[in-house]
Amino acid sequence: MKKIILPSILILLSIIIGSWGTLGHQTVAKIAENHLSPKARQEVAVLLGKQTLANVSNWADEIRPLPEYKYAAPLHYINVPSGLDYNEFSKAVTSQQTDNIYTAILQCKKKLLDKTTTREQKAEALKFLVHFVGDAHQPMHVSRAEDKGGNTIQVQFDGKGTNLHALWDSKLIDHQAFDLENMVKQYDRASNKEIAGWQRDEILKWLFESYQICDTLYAEVAKDNKLTEDYYKAHIPIVEKRIDQGGIRLAGLLNEIFKDGISEGAIHSLAIPLERKGN
Repeated sequence: MKKIILPSILILLSIIIGSWGTLGHQTVAKIAENHLSPKARQEVAVLLGKQTLANVSNWADEIRPLPEYKYAAPLHYINVPSGLDYNEFSKAVTSQQTDNIYTAILQCKKKLLDKTTTREQKAEALKFLVHFVGDAHQPMHVSRAEDKGGNTIQVQFDGKGTNLHALWDSKLIDHQAFDLENMVKQYDRASNKEIAGWQRDEILKWLFESYQICDTLYAEVAKDNKLTEDYYKAHIPIVEKRIDQGGIRLAGLLNEIFKDGISEGAIHSLAIPLERKGN
């Protein structure tokens, strides 16, 4: 019986707790697919088979309710104090002793490059990586612990109550009323110069960009939490840019990782979790 009802439960919970929403993560992944090198495209196909990056982009949310993936819950975000400059922010991120999105991205990359990991382990790391890069570009995933990343900050949008985190996960995207194909067409517009620049940026810079946007969002809703169409018009370009940057940078990361191909590793196929700090 559990095997019959579990998929439905997972789908429901992934909608509730998802980041960027299902459509946002799929758009990040589709943009990345548009910018993969031939070698990276080949290696992704080896690891995922008939699935695409877009197909697996929400897997990391879907498996969160499963006990064996409980360890991955804090890997979708990072909490840092407000008001830090880049150097202070970098120190705050890199000195954390607990798991977070920064260490998770580094571990995924490490597993994909490790010649001793199996194909199954690499496939799991890839599915996590696709999602975590998307999360890194959602501003409310680089925010404050005291309000749970904006989840306890109530706002009104479209005449309905919601919270700041949910607004940036999906409400602004939903308001745009695009399907996946049209979102990709609208969002995937970076110039060659922008692509080159974004792909040169370090992971800490991705996170600091989200952090800076997040600080602004907190300040705005502190003044007025009744958000109108003007708020949507002013902020949807930020959503578009962050999702585009996420896709472009994911492609750049995968192109780098797979430039020399992959190794299937050992014969055994037991998947292992990402390495963790602390207990």
